[in-house]
Amino acid sequence: MKERMMIQMNMTVLCYKKCSTCQKALKWLDANGIKYEERPIKEEHPSQEELREWYKKSGLPLKKFFNTSGNIYTARRQRLKMQNFR
Repeated sequence: MKERMMIQMNMTVLCYKKCSTCQKALKWLDANGIKYEERPIKEEHPSQEELREWYKKSGLPLKKFFNTSGNIYTARRQRLKMQNFR
């Protein structure tokens, strides 16, 4: 049987308990021996400073930091479209 090494790093994972993708990610981290601190995103929102830092370090498009298919994002986007329509 292959033995897994524990990876030592200081990782914070922002999660939403009802999100199946979050649950899968945590399960994968556990299975691969990766330690992390779980942070409930709904109760502990990331600050603007945190988002700026993560965005700069990531090299990813800003859109990747938001669940653009989620209900809240979709409702807000639709509301903005309606406001701009007037």
